[in-house]
Amino acid sequence: MAANTHLPSKQVSRRWVWPTVLLGFSGLILGLAVVWINIERLDLAYELKQLQTELERKVDLQAKLEVERMNLLSSSRLRVLAEEHELRQAEPGQIRILTP
Repeated sequence: MAANTHLPSKQVSRRWVWPTVLLGFSGLILGLAVVWINIERLDLAYELKQLQTELERKVDLQAKLEVERMNLLSSSRLRVLAEEHELRQAEPGQIRILTP
């Protein structure tokens, strides 16, 4: 008869304890890493949404300010203001250019 080369069941189960524990610990670490990465991704997405909203608000404000600037500098408005304050175009000799 052939010699029994199998290890007793207690030794076999001990042989697989550490690899099983290591595999379980590795799985736990990987699971926690995935959760942490998803939390970071959500935080970044929330921050990006806030920045996009702020950018849209600032672009809208810039457009409104540009319209207001054009309105304030319009020649027809300036003409009306000049008439109200009795201002008229300078005559020759009234303007002096100073050189530094």
